[in-house]
Amino acid sequence: MGTTIDGLISGMNTTQIIAQLMQIERLPEQQMTQRQTTAQNLVSILQGLNSKVSSLQTAAQALIPDSITKASVWQSATATTSDPTRVTATAGTGAVPGSIAFTISSLATAGAAVSIGTVGDTSTTKVAAGPVLVGRGGSAIGLSSMDFANTWQSTSATHSVQVKTASAGATVNASGALASTINIVTGSNDTLAYVLDGKATSITLAAGSYTPGQLAAEVQRASGNAVRAVIGANGNLSVTSVHEGSKATLQVTGGSASALLGFSPADMATAAKGADGIITVDGTDNTLDDVRAGGLVTLNGSAQAAGGFDQWSVTLAGGLRQGSATASSLDLGASATLSDVVSKLNASGLGLSAAAVQVSSSAYRLQLTSTTTGANSDISLGASAFAGSTLGGTQQLTAGSDTVLHVGTGPGAYDVTSSTTTVKGLLPGVDVTALKADPSTTVTLNVAQDTQGMADKVKAMVDQANSVLHFISSNSTWDPTKKTGGPLMSSSLARSLASQISSAVIGSSTATPSSAGIAVDKDGNITFDQTKFMAAWAKDPASVQSTLTAFGQQISDLAKQASDPIDGLITNQVKGQQQVISDITNQIADFEVLMTQRQDSLQRQYASLETALGQLQSQSQWLAGQLGSISANSSSSK
Repeated sequence: MGTTIDGLISGMNTTQIIAQLMQIERLPEQQMTQRQTTAQNLVSILQGLNSKVSSLQTAAQALIPDSITKASVWQSATATTSDPTRVTATAGTGAVPGSIAFTISSLATAGAAVSIGTVGDTSTTKVAAGPVLVGRGGSAIGLSSMDFANTWQSTSATHSVQVKTASAGATVNASGALASTINIVTGSNDTLAYVLDGKATSITLAAGSYTPGQLAAEVQRASGNAVRAVIGANGNLSVTSVHEGSKATLQVTGGSASALLGFSPADMATAAKGADGIITVDGTDNTLDDVRAGGLVTLNGSAQAAGGFDQWSVTLAGGLRQGSATASSLDLGASATLSDVVSKLNASGLGLSAAAVQVSSSAYRLQLTSTTTGANSDISLGASAFAGSTLGGTQQLTAGSDTVLHVGTGPGAYDVTSSTTTVKGLLPGVDVTALKADPSTTVTLNVAQDTQGMADKVKAMVDQANSVLHFISSNSTWDPTKKTGGPLMSSSLARSLASQISSAVIGSSTATPSSAGIAVDKDGNITFDQTKFMAAWAKDPASVQSTLTAFGQQISDLAKQASDPIDGLITNQVKGQQQVISDITNQIADFEVLMTQRQDSLQRQYASLETALGQLQSQSQWLAGQLGSISANSSSSK
């Protein structure tokens, strides 16, 4: 715009005149702005209503069974334990009433290992001689350590170890049943003779009165744990060699206690043999026929390009048990210090935590702890990586263990295991978390129908329905002072929505929510009587479920029709008002262009007026001068 003109010639305040004229010109814009503000307020109110109706739909859906799983609030259950200091329980989807009793034999722990030797410092003494094989889960399948052997070409960083077939010891089963009480008398019936791996042995049982289980434990003790003795599901005694594989043999040959223990001549006629185990390393099967704790075995791994196989050196922890373990090759560097080793192990991503522990002045051990728990969390490091160092290999510090729940006391007793302290799905839909191991204390898990939870869900839907009704009511009232109505006062949609919600509460001839405690009071509020609901459920749960499921479905359908984010009735009204706002915004923008042009025009007109007046004033002054000059000349002539 040009320079402001303020009537230098005319004496008029042209700036004020133009401003007043523009104010009159802008009257239509004020009306458009007012319509825009009204539309924006309505959008805000409609969005608030939409949010509340959407929440109502969510609350109503809680009463409707899932179309696929059929799970619903009517099947909800609550889980409690007889001793929350030992076990807690959580009931989820699919939980059904029931109970189970058990003891907690053990809690899940993380495996840990420590170096056999020590080093004098952590930052200068070289301890590593090359790559190390990090084993995880070996103890669970019967391996106490894994290491590289002389023949090794593999460049793979990860390796799989799996026991396909468990090994077994030689077992002799007694065919005779044991009495409920067995009396062992010194010098009378206290000896048992057998041949174990070709060596004849006779053991003497301590005198006393035994139950079958106690007698089995005494046989095992007397053998120096060379054999395991258990009572089978049939109640008879079984004796098995601790040495496993087909090279293990066992034959009961007699003794004064043999008949009392249930061994017949036929049971003692031949020697039993153990069963071989098959362990697969990187896809290559290895059959082990001589399996015993502490045994050092060479296993074949991946086939080598030049022929033969990569070879592993493993130490057996006992018999081979079905399961899997992993081993990872980690390059420590040929001159790494203990600090270097700790750093590389911690950064390896192998699920372990490494530390250099000072056990005395100038003596440090390498300690490893699994970051997970369970029987498969054991860790071992191959000793070859530290060859020539006083650090040596590693030995087990803490055995990784599972949480074990023991169910029952009879021949059919069984264990439930978990690698964490939480046992998922102990009963359908119920998880328990063990807090304290105590094999001597029985804990009972009870799962009952959660009627309080049902009532809470029904109340939540009633509360949300009231929230919608109150929102509509508060935004539909007449303000006598301002003489204006609320934003929803003229909304037929809001009135219809409130009416349909109230009608759903009244119900029909086949489903009356009032029978389950839901009603409308004289002020139009929806009420929920929990006591009446509980009584109705106790009397006829099927009827209550049917009635309130139908009620929930009706409310859910109504709410979805109104608040669906794509084509809901309220959603469409919001979109319509937003379009109105957009149109008015464009109109105001166009109007502003016109007003700018109009103001420029007025300023040019008044500027031109001032110029014209200035010219007239100049002409007037010239004429006055001329007339004055003529008058002076006339006087002089006279």
